[in-house]
Amino acid sequence: MKRTTEFIHTLILIFLALIPAVSCKNELWPVKDEESSLAKNTVSTANRTITIPGADSTASFVMIDVHLTGAGNTDEIILGEDLIEVPYRTTVNEFSLARYETSYNTWYAVLQWAKTNGYTIENEGVEGVYGGVEDSVPMNPAGAGAEPKLVEMPVCSLSWRDAMVWCNALSEICGLTSVYYTDSNFKTPIRNSTGPSSTNLEDYLIQPGQIDNPYVNKDADGFRLAYREEWEYAARKKKDGGFISGRNVSGDDSGAMFSPTAIETMNGISFPVSKVYQNYMWWRKNSLYDGSKTATGYDDSTATLRSKTGNNSIGSYRTHLSGGKLPNHLGFYDLSGNVPEWCFDYNTTYGSTNNFHTMRSFKGGDQVNESHTGNPSHCSGNPGGQLVGIKGGGFRIAQNIPKNNSSSELGKN
Repeated sequence: MKRTTEFIHTLILIFLALIPAVSCKNELWPVKDEESSLAKNTVSTANRTITIPGADSTASFVMIDVHLTGAGNTDEIILGEDLIEVPYRTTVNEFSLARYETSYNTWYAVLQWAKTNGYTIENEGVEGVYGGVEDSVPMNPAGAGAEPKLVEMPVCSLSWRDAMVWCNALSEICGLTSVYYTDSNFKTPIRNSTGPSSTNLEDYLIQPGQIDNPYVNKDADGFRLAYREEWEYAARKKKDGGFISGRNVSGDDSGAMFSPTAIETMNGISFPVSKVYQNYMWWRKNSLYDGSKTATGYDDSTATLRSKTGNNSIGSYRTHLSGGKLPNHLGFYDLSGNVPEWCFDYNTTYGSTNNFHTMRSFKGGDQVNESHTGNPSHCSGNPGGQLVGIKGGGFRIAQNIPKNNSSSELGKN
């Protein structure tokens, strides 16, 4: 009888011990248990063409408005799902994001206006790059800030600060309310991207309203950098309400970019592996090849680029014109590969209460690096980060969906 009582007590203790684990399964167990509880909210998209006043027509760009059907026009996403050890469930509001990475010709048109209207942008950007990670060279031999020779070649070699301040200039030239300010009353937009190059956070300009910690008017109708939840939502969401796995390249729902690791296999975890992911991305294993016609009809062959830029040295791994690979489910191009993209957020751990970091979110991977299981930079669920002052990437323009956009709408899907 005594042994029976002890056995019952033991079972009770084991049950009580399991209660915390059950309540914390988001952190301890695979997130697939959570996935089924996400509402299958469908989405619709609408395209808008933005024409920059006074600029050549090649500087125009297309924004894709992402309309959500969830309660309050919101939806949920599990950031880093299947890819990071502790994924994070959060809410996304409706938003608008550029179909392509910001082109150098669009960047250049706004930069010229900014120079004569009170803006100082420290790094003037280059028109694509070729070469390896340590020796990348501008495709345009005239270098940074030179007059563009191509159309839809992504701008490269920008810091987070440059991209953020340029968005303010774009808002101002288009007659919209800027997003980033020096003051809490939103009276003085930030117009100078100059900042320290130190890697020590204590050297950064993080007092409220300084370049590394701007006041943000979240209700403004102007242009801005994407928030990381918007970026991953755009990379992984499907119109029928589902998501592709965070292991996948954006647009590819056939399987993961990599095979299961040895640890995953030993734990009985298996998943399909894609054979077509390179149809959606430029990276180290295919970026040295010629591109063909882009989605808008531009010739992306190396010979054409050499001819138009006057640079006969272009070769090896290189940036490609936007739209040369297949689009993802919502119509966005190059969210994996080509040029890494600055997002607004500090690169803190998902769910962290920390306010500052030496890095900002830096997503999508590039045309030179080679992803692998230990460095899945091209996967759609990879967090990604880069030092604020490093001039190493490009960006994609974001915006709150305008309340009245019927006049600029190209079409709904």
